[in-house]
Amino acid sequence: MTGVEDHEVIDNVVFIHEPRLKASNKLELWFNAYIVSREGWFRKLVEWADVVYIPRYAYPVIPRVKELGRRVIVHLHDYQPISYTSIIFHGDDFKSDFTCTFHYELHQHGLVKALVASPLTPINRLAREWVSRADAVVCVSNRQCEIMRERMPEIRGKSVVIYNPLPDVSPVRKELGDDKVLLYLGSSSFVKGFHLVLRVANELLGKYRDLRILMTKIKGYRSLPSNCVALGELPYQDVVKLHSRVYALPFPSMWEEPLPYVVLESMLMGTIPIAARTGGVPEVVVGSPAEDYLFTPGNVDELIDKIETVLTQSRDYLLDVGAKLKEHVLKLFSTEYVENRIVGLFESASS
Repeated sequence: MTGVEDHEVIDNVVFIHEPRLKASNKLELWFNAYIVSREGWFRKLVEWADVVYIPRYAYPVIPRVKELGRRVIVHLHDYQPISYTSIIFHGDDFKSDFTCTFHYELHQHGLVKALVASPLTPINRLAREWVSRADAVVCVSNRQCEIMRERMPEIRGKSVVIYNPLPDVSPVRKELGDDKVLLYLGSSSFVKGFHLVLRVANELLGKYRDLRILMTKIKGYRSLPSNCVALGELPYQDVVKLHSRVYALPFPSMWEEPLPYVVLESMLMGTIPIAARTGGVPEVVVGSPAEDYLFTPGNVDELIDKIETVLTQSRDYLLDVGAKLKEHVLKLFSTEYVENRIVGLFESASS
């Protein structure tokens, strides 16, 4: 059941289009999901099913499903049950979700949004209550699971870690030119570390005249350093093509990203991710050359040092490292292994 009308067609899958599940924000979605869960056709659907699987935020259906005696699997891709904004900052020392939400909204969307959103944080206790009633909770990295278990101990005995399957990425032929090109894909987002990339660009401006930092999803932003190129929104295949001439991908995220696809895709395409040591990143790169390019989150000096290390390497070195990164990630994320874990979880839930 989905709110998306133009969905992917999958063999042996019947889609039920429910437009109320395509909401503009999670509060609207929660309200709509609750209403849907009380309708007769939904009851019949649940009674027909063995397991109800919830991959996103439609948590209000959980109590209804449990009332009807069916099992529920929730798949978490962020921290929604324990954070109103769904994120946890690295080194989070906020005393309450209220202060964390205010800090996030202030830097991400401005003062007005911070003043509006912060008072709503108590509502998020409902998400915790709903998810706590699930029979199994899937996390996508060990770090995400560790944080969830620490802050929500009631799921400790029913939470499991299953990596997401690898993205379907077309092969990329590396053709590194004379210009030293970096690729930043985090838009102008504060939590993605855009402000740190700007500091890096200014620091390296006079030192590397052949350095270019390509930035996607950036438009209308004034006063970019001259070595930054704003590319705006690009089709996914165009982003893939950019990797052919990219030396490295800065990933200065400020939050505990569970399993960032940007890092996985970078490795698959033979581009060194220069990533903050946060969230699921360390467990993805451990044992690979990318481990040497991790840096302390928020530390601009370390980030610059790692970038300069890449910029001073030979093309042969970069190509060799790129091949090793691809080999590493393909071994770590075996599609067959991930599929077997998911199937096994459903079989155990329905037995």
